[in-house]
Amino acid sequence: MTRLKALIFYTSSLFIFIFLGCSRKEGVSDNKKNDQVSRLENFRDWGIYRGDKKATQYSELDQINTENIHLLEKAWEYQYEGDAESPGIYSNPIIIDGLLYFNTPRMETVALDAATGEEVWVFDPAVYNDGKIVRSRSRGLVYWEDENGNNQRIFSAVRDRLYAMDAKTGKLIEPFGQFEDSKFIDLRHNLPIPPELADIEITTQGVVYKDFLIIPGRQPEGNSATPGDIRAYNALTGEFKWIFNTIPLPGQFGYDTWKWEEDMIYGAANPWGGLTVDEERGWVFAATGSAAGEFIYGGSRIGENLFANCVLALDATTGERKWHYQVIHHDIWDYDLPPSPMLVTTTTEEGTRDVVVQMGKLPFMFILDRDTGEPVFPVLEMPVPAFGGVPGEQPYPTQPWPIKPPPLVRTAMFESDITDITPESHAYVLEQFKKHRTGPVYTPASVEGTITTPGIHGSVEWPGGAFDPATNVVFVAVNELPTVHTLTPIAPDSPMKNMTPVQRGASIYNTNCAHCHGINKAGNPPFPALNNLKKSDREIKEILENGYGEMPSFSNLSDDEKNSIIAYLNDNTTDTEGTGAAPTDSADQTPVWSGTGSGGDWKTTTPQYINRARFFVDHMGFPAIKPPWGQLIAVDVAKGEILWKVPLGEYPELVKMGIRNTGTEVFGGPVVTAGNIIFVAGTPDEKIRAFSKHDGALLWEYKLPAGGYATPSVYMINGKQYVVIAAGGSGKLGTPPGKSVIAFAIP
Repeated sequence: MTRLKALIFYTSSLFIFIFLGCSRKEGVSDNKKNDQVSRLENFRDWGIYRGDKKATQYSELDQINTENIHLLEKAWEYQYEGDAESPGIYSNPIIIDGLLYFNTPRMETVALDAATGEEVWVFDPAVYNDGKIVRSRSRGLVYWEDENGNNQRIFSAVRDRLYAMDAKTGKLIEPFGQFEDSKFIDLRHNLPIPPELADIEITTQGVVYKDFLIIPGRQPEGNSATPGDIRAYNALTGEFKWIFNTIPLPGQFGYDTWKWEEDMIYGAANPWGGLTVDEERGWVFAATGSAAGEFIYGGSRIGENLFANCVLALDATTGERKWHYQVIHHDIWDYDLPPSPMLVTTTTEEGTRDVVVQMGKLPFMFILDRDTGEPVFPVLEMPVPAFGGVPGEQPYPTQPWPIKPPPLVRTAMFESDITDITPESHAYVLEQFKKHRTGPVYTPASVEGTITTPGIHGSVEWPGGAFDPATNVVFVAVNELPTVHTLTPIAPDSPMKNMTPVQRGASIYNTNCAHCHGINKAGNPPFPALNNLKKSDREIKEILENGYGEMPSFSNLSDDEKNSIIAYLNDNTTDTEGTGAAPTDSADQTPVWSGTGSGGDWKTTTPQYINRARFFVDHMGFPAIKPPWGQLIAVDVAKGEILWKVPLGEYPELVKMGIRNTGTEVFGGPVVTAGNIIFVAGTPDEKIRAFSKHDGALLWEYKLPAGGYATPSVYMINGKQYVVIAAGGSGKLGTPPGKSVIAFAIP
């Protein structure tokens, strides 16, 4: 598709119109202020994930500044016990009263002396899980104390259990939870589905408001997904308090934005990147991901699909919706909103304004009024492509397109965008480019494969951005790596024959596993192939029950279902389409597709597809699009302007070839300080860097022992300012695992 055609597509339609009122509100705040603000809600201590409850990732400390940054050196390093392992350390450490807290890959909570890095205590959740070790991603922890400063606690969610421990000793607090003599909150309960069907993993911990502990979640995205509902519990007792249904129930607002099928299961629409709190208003804010079932396809969930892909403002004490704003209608691209909403106050000559800054995998930054959810700058509801999809899909006809700020990354890949890092790379990608469909952002997936820009890793991932209140500027790291979205039809069931165990296993695999591990178990890098799996049946079953690394648990599958998956994984004779289903017996009968998963059985007459989201890369595995592939960007959110961009990260293999300043994928968040410095890691060259906030000039860098796929924390102890980063490696970028937490200071 040429640039001219794209321009004509987006400018010639007579049906383009401005939707300044496209959010649906329940009422405008009366701006009544709440006097209770926690003592850690400040810009000095870093006692809260992402720095403060508004997720600004800002520190007012300036002992480390642009004039002495060259003197910064390692102050201490801590390594957890045992071998370094996947999925790495994602934690943005929190620091309270001289102790620094983070989680290891085995979900052990560790408390260190924040000045020396000496271990104070370790909490091992396996002790309370029959010795079973859960390996998971944990991006942070939650601290709470009551209004008198007592009952000081650390909360840590380990997959679907939430533990409370004494902040000073690490001792488990019990009883705690919904039931008498509970040792934890069981997050499978208090949902609109039976607890045995709930499949939940908490990767980003919750937030506290007064004595309300408010919990997000990560749910599977297959056809039996668990609802991504937001829930609150009493922080002292663990008692359930309220729920907000992100998948609306009958009679609730938003229910009529879906076309429901009786025998399908609907879930996800979950704020897996965390939550933020405006303590003065008493509101909690969430940003949700795409809905399920189906992934990169939505034939059985036609409509707007509220409250998927929404920014939500809720009353923190009741869960009542104050307003919502949907940034994508009927998501069929996996364009989640990974970072929680950032709550900032801009200052101009006209005065101050409280706003919400929302970013995500899509190319845009939305800036919304905090009281109403209305866009601060005009947003066009643009017609988007409806062509090139598959039977059964009905793309939503329009999508929101902010006029300001401009897109953070490219919104399409043209032939002129093909990589030119080497002639061989260009030739290889050009050949592949011609085989696939391409088009502007929001072009549907296809059987031929559709090149989608940005891809499933964004634009912006879960670490979000950092806000400098002195300049109204948000600093954010962005990715530019296209994805090829391909759909392969699944053959319908046979209504006259029962499936064999292998066919049943294939059905479960296709709807739960194929989007990661590929059609016919062939793999989908970075996810491995499973067609020559050298593991025993017992080992496979243990992985299904407990998860491993990036893979979630499928513990709620029945033994028969697990055995069926094992039979399919061990079978080498299944059909090349990977359908695992016998053909229909009669052309006169309506085709039916059915399957099962951790959330139960589902059935539909809507055609079903195996989806595959493959990164579009050259013959060496580097992005198919021209660099930069990762950038650090400065955005003035008061004016809606991009101020500067600089490449972020390099690939060591390309550096050896003399190819520099390409930028890389980034899975780490920036922090900005009053010392006029931006600290950021998250690149596969395993470095942490410091940039000038004024122009993006590189001021300092340090090679970590492993990749720092986390957000740094900034704090002061005994008059000395520290910057600390978890160097756990592994993760989505697949670099070697590490086991370090490292602090830096001026000697």
